[in-house]
Amino acid sequence: MRTTIDLPDGLFRQVKTLAVQKGLTLKDFFTAAVERAVVETPAESRRMVHPPIMGGIAKPIPARSNEELAALLEAEDLEKAQ
Repeated sequence: MRTTIDLPDGLFRQVKTLAVQKGLTLKDFFTAAVERAVVETPAESRRMVHPPIMGGIAKPIPARSNEELAALLEAEDLEKAQ
């Protein structure tokens, strides 16, 4: 799955430097960091959280394919970049 994250420039430089020092790509570095955070988080704090119910005023969210979601996210990124 692809995602976009926004990091402060200084933090990004530190992350990139650490990844290079460890011989990892940024993808592998972030994957390892996220996996470590999940493993170190106690199971009771990882319980499923249900979204709030809006009392019937909310419209159902249409089902989207992965391709449609990727296109929407890309369009949002391009809009933010302009």
